[in-house]
Amino acid sequence: MSNGQTMSERKNLESILLENKIVSEEQLQQVVRYAQSVGIDLHEAVLQQKTAAPEAVMMAYAESVGLPFVHFDEVAVDESIIQQIDSMTARQFSLIPVSVDEGYVQLATTKPVLPDVAEKLRLQFNLPVRCVICTPTALNTAIATYYPRDAVKTDRTETSVAESLPKKPAPAPKVPTEPMDERQKNDRLKLTIIAFNFSFAIVFFFLVFFQFPKQIYFSGYHTPFAVFVSAAAAGVICSITWKKLTR
Repeated sequence: MSNGQTMSERKNLESILLENKIVSEEQLQQVVRYAQSVGIDLHEAVLQQKTAAPEAVMMAYAESVGLPFVHFDEVAVDESIIQQIDSMTARQFSLIPVSVDEGYVQLATTKPVLPDVAEKLRLQFNLPVRCVICTPTALNTAIATYYPRDAVKTDRTETSVAESLPKKPAPAPKVPTEPMDERQKNDRLKLTIIAFNFSFAIVFFFLVFFQFPKQIYFSGYHTPFAVFVSAAAAGVICSITWKKLTR
């Protein structure tokens, strides 16, 4: 049946099943009651009850919704299209893109996709989508082939790891500094010399006042030792002071 067929021209699934002798009147009444009791579509009820061959049921269902029926063994699957959606999407919505035809991405599925799903896929493919109907077994086999469960785990792991990683703060913009003139250099040099002398005096006083180290305090080696240690400490403080002043 052509895709251009209107809703008024289509036969409902019950009529098609009976006319094509896919199920009997009694079987149809049973599956209708079952479908209503569990809240599923009629074609799903027929499949679950194994009342008729799956392919015959899905062909009748495709005719009732005005969509083509496809056999996967007769379809050339375009793997470049398949790679444009991830495993989670294919399994979540039970569909697989098979090809591009007349400007549409053909989606193999067991029932027409919801409008919001169709819009999501349209944005993802940058093309409108159109459904073709296949049997659940064929669809599950194709999904298992092109979207193995390992790929789903990888998708989820990458997503969870990416979400768990702390976001790095954006680096602060570097503010350009103007070069110092001679007066500024001289002022900073004077402050550095003052810091050196002050640090030297403090450390030397500490070593002498506390008689540190006591082992050589009363010998002739203490004064040279105190001068050396004081100069070294003052040099470190002087270097730090100069870097901060010229930063």
